[in-house]
Amino acid sequence: MKILALRILPPIAIGRLGSSAVPLSAYDLGLSPERPLDFRNIIPKQTFSVDPVSGKITGELPKQINFKDAPSVESRDGKIHPVAPFLEVFALTDEDGDRLVPLTEALLIMAGYSLKDISWDVEVGNIKIFRRTGKEGDKIYAKVLGLNSHAVAPLLGESENFLPGKTLPLGSVQFISPTAEFPEVRFRFTPGAGKVYGSSRFRNESPNKLNQPDPIINSEDLVIYDKEKGWWGYCEKGVGEPTYTNPAQIFAGYYLENNDRISWGYLDDECDGFVSVHLKGKDDKLTARAHISAGPPAFAPDTLPVRVVSDELEQILLGPEVTGEVDIEEAEEIVRRALETIRLMNTSVMNGNSFEGIQNAASTMVRQNTNDFGRLYEPIMATSIVDNLALRALHERVFGGLSTGAAAWFADALRHPNEIGDLSSPMLRKMPALMRGADGRSLTLTHRQINLVIQAAAGAIFKDSQAAGALDKSSLSDKALKASNLTAQLHYLGEGNPFSILPRAAISNCFPGLEFDFRNLWRRAFEGILLIENNNYVVSADPEFEHLKGCRLVAIGYKPTMVATSGPVFPGGDSIPLITAANPNGVSFMEWSNSMAQVLQKQGEEVICHFTIGPSITEVVALAKDLDNEKLYQKVPLKVNHFFEADTSVFSEEIIKPGEMTQGLCAPWQNDYRECACYYWAASRPDFVNVVPDEKGLSSGDNWMAKKRTGEYILDNRTDSRLLSYDDLFRNWEGELSFIIKGNDATGTDQEK
Repeated sequence: MKILALRILPPIAIGRLGSSAVPLSAYDLGLSPERPLDFRNIIPKQTFSVDPVSGKITGELPKQINFKDAPSVESRDGKIHPVAPFLEVFALTDEDGDRLVPLTEALLIMAGYSLKDISWDVEVGNIKIFRRTGKEGDKIYAKVLGLNSHAVAPLLGESENFLPGKTLPLGSVQFISPTAEFPEVRFRFTPGAGKVYGSSRFRNESPNKLNQPDPIINSEDLVIYDKEKGWWGYCEKGVGEPTYTNPAQIFAGYYLENNDRISWGYLDDECDGFVSVHLKGKDDKLTARAHISAGPPAFAPDTLPVRVVSDELEQILLGPEVTGEVDIEEAEEIVRRALETIRLMNTSVMNGNSFEGIQNAASTMVRQNTNDFGRLYEPIMATSIVDNLALRALHERVFGGLSTGAAAWFADALRHPNEIGDLSSPMLRKMPALMRGADGRSLTLTHRQINLVIQAAAGAIFKDSQAAGALDKSSLSDKALKASNLTAQLHYLGEGNPFSILPRAAISNCFPGLEFDFRNLWRRAFEGILLIENNNYVVSADPEFEHLKGCRLVAIGYKPTMVATSGPVFPGGDSIPLITAANPNGVSFMEWSNSMAQVLQKQGEEVICHFTIGPSITEVVALAKDLDNEKLYQKVPLKVNHFFEADTSVFSEEIIKPGEMTQGLCAPWQNDYRECACYYWAASRPDFVNVVPDEKGLSSGDNWMAKKRTGEYILDNRTDSRLLSYDDLFRNWEGELSFIIKGNDATGTDQEK
């Protein structure tokens, strides 16, 4: 037997932070055949315990899944179980055709190797500070190289700008020792505890309140960054610049009177990077890689977002078009996820309804459109029909109608990516409504998701829904995988893992995101230039393309990357161009995933790209008919980079580097939970919980961020002391934040409220 190639599965694995010494038990998600729109069932699976020295594992089946060590949902001193993914190694051999087989010690011996021929390399990065300051010394990396022992190895982040002897703990890794009971070659990544570190024991609370004792960085062991190196006191202006993150100013700190934001110098222990396995023989060396990351817990673990990372990856792998027959379950699953998202949102507030007589009371897409473009502030839908329970019923009717073949209208109700600049009332009511996409405008699905719905709604094939099997592709544990089936590998859960390690559980309509700022995947889409993740601005370029630095990439393959924005500015008015001082051309940029969907089928080939004739700080709208005007635009053929390594679904080295998938996230990540409205990620960061009908049949419940549960929703105006503050989260996010199971506060599946 000869081993031809190796694979690590899953190729993308998400770790989730927590300080409990015991990682989260394994579970899968399933649907009730009788109630397919009910909350997903959390199904315990065989869970591994690992000896920290020998690396040997034992397995048991838990009776329930406990997400948090706490005596009750009211307790504020609990610790969260981290999600620590196991990675499995598979082999492609000369005897098994296209079938991937688990790599075991016996298979190694049959192929002329031994376990001693295996080694592992790990490199992860946290470069959030660098993303703001641009200083190379602010990059933080942890490396473990040539690991072939089985004891736990710590991941200690190092940086030029740290204080002498200080490191940032980013978790640990372990090469699992195969046993007779569990003979597969495995590796485990355990993320960090979710701590906040800093640069000083003191911070400035405001321009008039300087040098105060820092309530978060309250011990010397938390001070790791050199205060004099620039992150403590770093400033981002109130007036945005093209190289800022979007949103900008998303780091812990305080504001000056002119709205400039000053950093307190905080750091978190999120990270991302790669694990690689190496099998070295006498005459050859085989290698495989997988991407790992550390992000916050999935606080609603029985709920999935409407647009997730696997949707983006499938669009790259399979293309945006959908041909042939489509099972109705594909469309039903999209509607189901939309229901799951709105189920945890206060939809009346997100619609822009007045709250207790106050207009424009919360951060919503309504406010966003008004602030960004001067559009008339008005609720998106009729105020009387957007109660949470009413919208749930609407989604249930849509779901029920899909399988009848009479719901072709549903495809027409979806917003398309090139329609995001149309802020007219009918367009804002299109689905998915009330939520924000990665471009900061109303959310759209991927082209592929839209086309799946169109195919199903057109009646390509309608069968009775098989609810119990609707998650089969997402929870694959069957080891009889084909090397050519890249999507199956992407969805491979494996043994010992919670469902939340999968890209299917991570949001992708990032602004900036939770597990990833997935927009960073597109920055190196073209060989020779580096794009900003959130816009079409060229940050840097190779010498051959130096003239493109600072220019705008206005079209790819003769298709513009932005659209003009229009909408009403007074009640009953027609839509007109919406122009502001900050956006004088009224531009709505279309997020990269959908803009590049077609050209990503030409990886390794050249495509025609159009750029502004020179550097442009201001965004511009380019019309397709004007692209060949050499006075306005320059035409440049660029090669499309490969997003995945050959014949795999692993990110390529040319497309993403360690630390880049998390670099644009809030710093520290808890900032996002406090200040960002949940109108695009309610399935991951809940909003409206413990929801029940009131005496009028309308929904009542709690704000997830409320310190006490009263059944009365507290509007998140970012100032109400009844809601958790920044410091509450920095200090004790594990104790303060509740998991939400079946819509209610819970610590685990045995303590559903």
